Amino acid sequence: MKMEELSHPDSLWTWKSNSRARKASIWVPYFEKVTKMKGTTYEFHFNGGPLTLDLKEVDCLFFYGATGDLPLDFLDVLNQRGISLLIHRRNQGAPYVFHPSNTTDRADVLSAQIAYRCDLRRRVYIARSLIIARFRSFGKLMTVPDARYKALKTARTLERIRAIEAEQTKAYWGRYYEALGLSGLPRREDHAVNRALDACSFFMYGIALRWVLFHRLSPAHGFLHEPSEYQSLVYDLMEPYRYIFEEAVAETWRKSGDESTLINRSLELLKDVLRADVTLTAMHSVASRKALLHGVVLALRAYLLNEMPRFVVPIAGARKGGRPVKLNYRVPGARDW
Repeated sequence: MKMEELSHPDSLWTWKSNSRARKASIWVPYFEKVTKMKGTTYEFHFNGGPLTLDLKEVDCLFFYGATGDLPLDFLDVLNQRGISLLIHRRNQGAPYVFHPSNTTDRADVLSAQIAYRCDLRRRVYIARSLIIARFRSFGKLMTVPDARYKALKTARTLERIRAIEAEQTKAYWGRYYEALGLSGLPRREDHAVNRALDACSFFMYGIALRWVLFHRLSPAHGFLHEPSEYQSLVYDLMEPYRYIFEEAVAETWRKSGDESTLINRSLELLKDVLRADVTLTAMHSVASRKALLHGVVLALRAYLLNEMPRFVVPIAGARKGGRPVKLNYRVPGARDW
């Protein structure tokens, strides 16, 4: 079965990084069991029936709502082939993540990541940069007051940054739900919109995790989020881009409040939105939205290795004059204006 044929009405989701990619990320709902067939070919059983898949064509697996068993030799094969596995079960606050064991490189970016994480000044700078980019994405629903940006820029502790972020995010969610006719809905309440937000968040999480691992960073050692017992760096780097899936869910809900299909329809729109081109204002170039999730990892890596004096978060915006920011990396697939 070809990768482009893997979409399934019962929520089997396939994501290829581009039309020529030989490998794809696969999201399998309500996984039950996996059986080895021949070579690297396995048969997966989920709530939509059986699926035969060659692991040579996969770079990331995501089991959503998994209920079955996984053989250890299957996990060994995933490790050998460099395939990440995410398992998210209902009532679990965060997914289980199995990633390949080879996490070092010649440049030793891992040591630099840990050193910068232990340096409060640099850590605050990285966290602040991500939250400023997040606030700028609120534009369609609310304008963050200049005083909040000033408070962020003068914040010298992570606690202060998180407090400012929490205050503005609470106001943002109030506006978000109000615009959908759901005033007063808490973000964590069991509701179709929140379930769609979670599903789309995990979809983008898988893409971001892929690039974090590819560039040999530790996904568990973030700068904004404190704990290291989950993939905090991935959540850090998603902050500037959460608006992408939040807007996709909102648009889908406004078109139809059909709760039974909201997740599927939101994900299909999200994939279309991620493929679409956007303008990278500071870089005077155009790239797909999905490339932003790769670009932010490259930006962090360049800063950690002292290849760039600043952490320049790539964001989408309108064309502006002036000179482009000088970078030692390029957002993948970017084209000059």
